[in-house]
Amino acid sequence: MKERGPERRKSAGRRAGETGELPLERPPLVTCPHCGSIVPAGDFCGHCGAHLTMNSRRRSHAFAAVPNERVVQLAIISTLLPHLPHRRGASFRLALVAGAALVALLAALHLFALATVAAVLVVPVLYLMYLYEVEVYESEPWLVIGATMVIGALLGIAFTNLAGGTLSQLLITGDRETAFVLAGIAIPVVAQTLMLAGPLFLYLFRERFREPLDGLSFGAASALGFTMASALTRFWPLLTGPLVGTGSTLDWAARLTRAGLLVMLINACTTGLVTAALWLRRYDRRRSGRPWWSSVLAALVVAFGVQVLLGMLTFAVQDLILDLAILALVTAVLLLFLRVVIHEALLTEGAEHEIGPDAPCPECHRIVPTMAFCPACGAARAAAAKQGRPKVAGGV
Repeated sequence: MKERGPERRKSAGRRAGETGELPLERPPLVTCPHCGSIVPAGDFCGHCGAHLTMNSRRRSHAFAAVPNERVVQLAIISTLLPHLPHRRGASFRLALVAGAALVALLAALHLFALATVAAVLVVPVLYLMYLYEVEVYESEPWLVIGATMVIGALLGIAFTNLAGGTLSQLLITGDRETAFVLAGIAIPVVAQTLMLAGPLFLYLFRERFREPLDGLSFGAASALGFTMASALTRFWPLLTGPLVGTGSTLDWAARLTRAGLLVMLINACTTGLVTAALWLRRYDRRRSGRPWWSSVLAALVVAFGVQVLLGMLTFAVQDLILDLAILALVTAVLLLFLRVVIHEALLTEGAEHEIGPDAPCPECHRIVPTMAFCPACGAARAAAAKQGRPKVAGGV
C-alpha cells in the first residue's frame, strides 16, 4: 500500500466511482475530533473508529471486531475467532459446547481413550472450520494450513517424544533439580519457540498476509496443531490400551479439561499474541503513540513468561484441582489481554483509507460508506471475513 500524507488522509475525498456531488440520501460529512479526518456522520468515525457521539477514542465499550461486546469481556469465540460476525459466532459457541458435552459423556461411560481423542480434537477442528469459513488463507489454503497446523503438529510430536523421554529419565534417577530446570524453563521456552516457527515462515516469505488478524490466526493455528499432537503423543499408551478404562470419572474430566481446553487456549493465546504484535509492527506505519502492551517486546515477555511460570508451577504443584484452577485463571487473563491487543491492532489500522462506495456492513448489514470502520456500528472492516469483503479505496 502506498503511503499517504496527512493532507490526503484528512481530506474528504470522493467515493469510488463518483465525479459529481454527493446524493442527498447519503450522510453529511463531519470532522472527527480525534483524527481530524472528514468522515460521514454516524456514531463512529470511519477512519479511526472512535465513538463520535460518546467522544470516546479508545471505545472500551465496543470491541472493534464485535461492537456489541465490551473490550474487556471474557469470550473465547470472538477473541480467538475475531473474523466471525456476531451472528455466525453463535454456531461456533454451540459446537464448542457440544464438543465438551461429548467428552463428558464419553468420560462418564469410562471410554477414556475416546474421550481423550475427542477432547484434544475439539478446539483444533473448530479452528480449521473457522479458517475455512472466513478464508484467512485467501488463495493459498494448503500453504497456510501446512505452515501452521501441520508443521506445528510435526514439531509437537518430535519435541514431546524427545523432551518427555529426557524428563522421565531424570525423574527415574532422582535428579529433581535438573528435572525442574528442564520442565520449568527449557521445555516451555523451546515449545513456545517451535509454535512460532510456522507463522514466522509466513511472516518472512508471504508479505501479502499483512493484517494483524492474519498473524493472530496463523499463531493460534500453529499452537493448536502443536498442542494437539503433543497431547496425543503423551496419551498414546492410553489410546492403545483397552477401550473401557478404569479410574475416577471426575479425575479424568479434570485431566481432559486441562489438556483439551485450558492448555490449548493458553498456547493459542501466547502464540497468537506474539504473531499479532509482529504483524501489527509491520502494518502500523505510524509506530508512535501506540500503547506498550501491543508492542512485540511486551508480547514476547508475556508469552514466554507465562509459559515458564506455568512450567514451574505444573512441576511443583501436585494437586490436580489446584493446578486446574491456576490454569483456568491464567487462561482468563490471557484471553482478556489478547482481546485488548486485538482491539488496539484494529484501531491502529484507522486513518489509512479514503471513503469508498456504499455497501452493507458485514456486522450490522446496514448500507454505509465503505471505510476502515462502519460509521453505524463501529465494526472494523479488517475483522470481516475475507471472502466478499468490500474493498476500501486506497486499501490493500
